[in-house]
Amino acid sequence: MSAYAKLGAKAAGTILAGGTGVGGYLYATDDGMKRSFQAYSTFAPVILHYRMTELKNKYISSVSEEEWEALDETYAKRTVEKLGRLQGMYSKYGQTAAGLTNTLGDAWIRELRTLENEIPPRPLSVVRKTIEEETPGRRLEDTFSSFDAKPLGSASIGQVHRATLRSTGQEVAVKVQYPEAQELFTKDIHAIRFLCEKFAPEQVCTLEALEGQNKAELDYTNEAQNLLEIGTNMAKHGFQPKECLVPKPFGELSTKRMLVMELLPGPKLIDGMRAFYAAYAKKQGTTLKRMETVARKKFEEEGIPDKYDGPSAAQIASYQRMMKLRDGLVNTFVIGGYNVLVAPVVRLFAKNHNNSKDNTSTTTSTTSKAEATGKIEYLRTTIPPNTPRIVDSLMRIHGYQLLVDGLFNADPHGGNFLLLPDGRIGLIDYGATKRLSTNERILACVMFVALQRKDKDKLWQMATMAGYKSKYMNPDVYYKLVQFGYDTWGKEVTGGMNVQQFMDDLKAKDPYYETPDNFVLASFMSVRLRALTLGMNHPVKCSEYWGEIAEAELNRLGLPYESWDEAQLMKYQPELNIQKSDFY
Repeated sequence: MSAYAKLGAKAAGTILAGGTGVGGYLYATDDGMKRSFQAYSTFAPVILHYRMTELKNKYISSVSEEEWEALDETYAKRTVEKLGRLQGMYSKYGQTAAGLTNTLGDAWIRELRTLENEIPPRPLSVVRKTIEEETPGRRLEDTFSSFDAKPLGSASIGQVHRATLRSTGQEVAVKVQYPEAQELFTKDIHAIRFLCEKFAPEQVCTLEALEGQNKAELDYTNEAQNLLEIGTNMAKHGFQPKECLVPKPFGELSTKRMLVMELLPGPKLIDGMRAFYAAYAKKQGTTLKRMETVARKKFEEEGIPDKYDGPSAAQIASYQRMMKLRDGLVNTFVIGGYNVLVAPVVRLFAKNHNNSKDNTSTTTSTTSKAEATGKIEYLRTTIPPNTPRIVDSLMRIHGYQLLVDGLFNADPHGGNFLLLPDGRIGLIDYGATKRLSTNERILACVMFVALQRKDKDKLWQMATMAGYKSKYMNPDVYYKLVQFGYDTWGKEVTGGMNVQQFMDDLKAKDPYYETPDNFVLASFMSVRLRALTLGMNHPVKCSEYWGEIAEAELNRLGLPYESWDEAQLMKYQPELNIQKSDFY
């Protein structure tokens, strides 16, 4: 599974070996450590079984695809259900893993995706209590004239309900934080940090960045402000309303634990796309799983697909409106007229014809509804979700957020996007939003141009000037690290290894022990987007999208890429926060 799953195996093994020593003391006195032990005691036997199967496959006899799938089905559901019950940081990690379709099997992906929007919700009584605590002196009914008891979705921090404002009659989405969310995240971070320091020090840098981000995410007033600012930025760059929509928050009703915002229509992005293509596959006499397998084999053989170069979301929406108008005209004046004037005659003729048949005939037949009534079905033209176009929009939107605005969603998993009825994207969750300093944003532009140009020397110069240190100071290892962390999981980088094998290989070749953490959440965004698009069967290379945006921004600032020598890098060096680890 992930690096944290491997950490779990190590930690669980140590706990078992430690008997009633330190592990027993922490379990008895530290709730966060108790939750960690519960999680890792669940993971450890799973990981052990997979490791043993890997060894069998390598040294004894080959393991068939059916055996691997059976193993996935045995463990995926119950393991993910445990993550869902634990919630907190464990659900966050599961959300990240949900997009790793190049590493995990279909059963794991299916179950992990439930963590994006289907974590066990709190009952309405708990939600009511929180809302009424956040609006002192008012009952829930004083604020909302209707409030759906069943949530639209439930994730790691809170759940969202459909409601209607009593004051205006407008339908809204109400996001309500779990009462224990703050406590769970604080304890989980503390416990996981302790285990990381002991068993996976390379993860401490990422964990510290996530800790700061989660503190901000737990205050919904921050998210309300982020939604306003992101919406303004998206409109400024021309994305909103042509390609995306950001819901507007109701500031007067948004508090630390409750966020009220516009309700956008449509299912979660991947759910909507998978539902359409599942129906399409059925019509073609196949299954969605077979279609996805074919798609994956294609990009494994041919590499990452080219960037999208087709109609924009606005053009597709215009075409949809035209088709809807055409359908309406044809349905009203042609099919409607036929069904009213001609169909009754056809039906009467068919009835008389059937009555004249030999009554003793035992021949049976089936007739469609249209044949039975004599009517023609009405037109309902649908346009399939344009996956390459949606991926293109996602990548450009986030590229502008990161490199032009310096304000971006650091946690863009599949549950944070909606597929709107006209094919546009709803951007609905900006709790985990990171803001870069001006210098950080400019140097991020330099980095992505360097990645696009494969300028290893520039990337190495930036790393050493920023304080990166490793055992052997091998620039080739660093280049692969930065490609993997910010750009691509392609075979040209990983050599066909999965995530954990690749990271273990690099650490064995040249473990790093000092690194700046300024761009950790930019890497996290890149990883999340790559996981999301991989789950959409359209993998991406970030630099192909963001390199152009970065270069245009550098030119706009009068700082073209060619001007970035050592003196200029030093001039724009941001305040650094160096993370230290001891790997050897």
